[in-house]
Amino acid sequence: MESKLARIIKTLTFRLALVYVGLFSLSVILLFAFIYTFEMNQLQDQISDSIRMQYSYLADEYRQSGSSGVEARIKELISDDSEGNEVYLLVNSKNEKLAGNLSEWPANAVKESKYEKDGNWSHFMIEGTRTNPKNVAVRAIIIPLSKWRNLLVGQSLQSNERIEQTIVQAFWASLALTLFMAFIGAIIMTRSVMRRINVINRSANTIIHGNLSVRIPFTQGGDEFDELSSNLNDMLDKIEMLLSSLSQFANNIAHDLRSPLNRIINRLDAGLRTIDNSNPARKILEKNIHDIQELVGTFNSILKISELEANTEFRAFAACNLSSIINNLVELYEPYGAEKNIAVTSEITDPLVIYGEKNLLTQAFANLLDNALKFTPEGGTIRITSHSTAKTTTIVVADNGPGIPPEYRHKVFEKFFRLEESRNTKGNGLGLSLVGAIARIHNIDIILADNNPGLRVELSFPQMANA
Repeated sequence: MESKLARIIKTLTFRLALVYVGLFSLSVILLFAFIYTFEMNQLQDQISDSIRMQYSYLADEYRQSGSSGVEARIKELISDDSEGNEVYLLVNSKNEKLAGNLSEWPANAVKESKYEKDGNWSHFMIEGTRTNPKNVAVRAIIIPLSKWRNLLVGQSLQSNERIEQTIVQAFWASLALTLFMAFIGAIIMTRSVMRRINVINRSANTIIHGNLSVRIPFTQGGDEFDELSSNLNDMLDKIEMLLSSLSQFANNIAHDLRSPLNRIINRLDAGLRTIDNSNPARKILEKNIHDIQELVGTFNSILKISELEANTEFRAFAACNLSSIINNLVELYEPYGAEKNIAVTSEITDPLVIYGEKNLLTQAFANLLDNALKFTPEGGTIRITSHSTAKTTTIVVADNGPGIPPEYRHKVFEKFFRLEESRNTKGNGLGLSLVGAIARIHNIDIILADNNPGLRVELSFPQMANA
């Protein structure tokens, strides 16, 4: 059986909620992308401004105090840099180190853009600083102070990397939390909607099974579900009124037409008894009586099918032994089968107890046997078998007659539908319609299949059979 979570995930409400989760997650991604880009640009600008300031300070020192003043100032700046982020290097024309915290001029420096007249913005990698031994990126200004002195002033980007790492970690944590909370929210929202829809479904299912007085409960909140429930209740009131009128109309027809037809049959029967067997009028009266009886039978079948389809009478089922019902019918139909040299057999021996209306089930199986006897050729066989599972009991009525073509099997349960080959046989096309109506009352699945040759009618009862 499907779990509650699986049912929730399959709902349209949950899928719509996931769409909103996706849109919300996309907004979080875009927000963090903006924050990341803005913050990185700000940090880059701050570092560039700091490098410019330090270079200007050292360039002024060079103009005032010369190379010795710059060397002394570089040592002072390095000692004041507690975090070890600043990078300095002063070299002579032979690229020999005069002062700074780099051991040599960076050979892997990559130029980015021009700075002032002769300088360049560059970046390169160094082995590390005293506070961070790992290789780090450096952004720097490289510019000649004179023909004999070249100066490099830069800063490591390790603080940028830490901030970048923090932003990325915050992004993934926020996205994971967002997705988790959104998923929980989607489940809560879906359960709330399903709870309201299940109330409507339960009420509808009760109505489908015949209790037309049931109405859909609703709150006084005035939301769209309450409006839907109110409209459905108004519709059910109208349907119940129409069905009541239809039922009354059917009862009036039954009283006004069946009684006169029965009186006609009684008068014809009384007149028939006064006519000698040799009188030709006797055969005419007998045919009239037979035709009127068929008309009454057809009329009764139509009323019974309409009554079953309205499902207003048969609501309380009792335990019924299918084995007993079927074996009694087989015993009843065996003599009729013997007249056509047709064997009617049942292989059901164990009790098969299901919940249903005994008279209706008897009528359904009797109609199936009638049909089978009608179309099974002389010397044929009609077999009734059964098999059960943990959840269903299936009764199979199989004959070796002409069968029903696959393209017509879904139509044979319609009222008055008859195959072209059977139009000359006795019947009114209501037998299987009545079987279909009884099956719907009992939630029985009917499958028509080939018996090679003949027809297999499989009736699967949803209740578990109990021995």
